[in-house]
Amino acid sequence: MRTRTHGESDKIVSLLTRDFGKISGIAKGALRSRKRFVASLEPFTHVRLGFRSRSQNDLCFIESADIIRAARRLAFDLDRYAFATYVVELIDSMVEGREADAAVFDLVDQTLARIDTSADPPAADWLRGFEVKLLTLTGFEPRLDRCARCQQLPADDDGVFHFNPRTGTIACGDCSDGGGLSISGAALRYLSKLKQGSLDGAQFAGAGEVRVLLQTFISHHVRRPLRSPALLREILGV
Repeated sequence: MRTRTHGESDKIVSLLTRDFGKISGIAKGALRSRKRFVASLEPFTHVRLGFRSRSQNDLCFIESADIIRAARRLAFDLDRYAFATYVVELIDSMVEGREADAAVFDLVDQTLARIDTSADPPAADWLRGFEVKLLTLTGFEPRLDRCARCQQLPADDDGVFHFNPRTGTIACGDCSDGGGLSISGAALRYLSKLKQGSLDGAQFAGAGEVRVLLQTFISHHVRRPLRSPALLREILGV
């Protein structure tokens, strides 16, 4: 997920693992080694990791890192790099210690692989789908299928609901006090399709509306502020 130098020859690395959640470790000699850690401890790289835990210390010893999938295009494509940076930063802010499970790891791995290897340029709905699925897996899923008060469903028209980013619930026009974010029934149905993975590739006119809702909600629940969304908006408009 990220690295920093330690001393003259070592690296401290933060990783998301499939079996042990998020861990940090020190790779002795990684800055100088030409055999043990060649290009394997770089951001967005999928590796098979060998490490040794240390008693009474959260920092493990990284003994080996064999590349399974290298990030081949991310370093040379600003769009892909910006997308991948957001994925990693969101995981780093929403998952603490060893909370992450295998499903979270698989979601991140599949998303990064798609960003890196797809023949098509990355699209905004990839990130929206990632956000929706991650919120579900981490237990933060907003309740957007019906009005929290009267249970009205988003109809097949463009009725307006109001979203409360603190509680993650919506209120219909009749039940709302006018606060929160306005969101159309069409946008709510689009979000449902994102969750189900049933988008047909058609462009949705309210994509900006969906982005604002999800990222406003996320900003209320992450452990620290995110920097990459501003980069995505300014450079790519997503």
